[in-house]
Amino acid sequence: MRRHFREHRLKPFVLISRPVVPAAIEMLITVCDILPRVDLGGDRRRDFALVAGCAQALQLASPERIDDKLLDEFPRLQVIACTFRLPEHIDVAACTRRGIWVTNVAMRREDAEAEIEAARNILDVLSGDIPRGAVNEILLPAA
Repeated sequence: MRRHFREHRLKPFVLISRPVVPAAIEMLITVCDILPRVDLGGDRRRDFALVAGCAQALQLASPERIDDKLLDEFPRLQVIACTFRLPEHIDVAACTRRGIWVTNVAMRREDAEAEIEAARNILDVLSGDIPRGAVNEILLPAA
């Protein structure tokens, strides 16, 4: 007996740095799967490597140091969406070289609105659109 399998396409994976409002999760899960939270600088190295290796999007709620060394752990990453004022702890040039969008949402918004806007930015990038909160507006080809 021959079995027929439908082509199954995996959803992109997003890693969120802290719990966010349900409305942001509801938006994301229509297109993405949410990865379990693991500290970026944590000592659970194996868990981090598994999660980072899958992540295509990262939503940050607090300034985390993102540099070339950390980006090496995220081979599939396409977007980092920040909900804090300035992404000064993120090496935007390194992200740009790798074809990773960095976005931020103005702090004047309430946390819930910022989290929802960051989720929209993630969905924009994953669908091939330019995100509204783009920091690196001119994206260079990946190295």
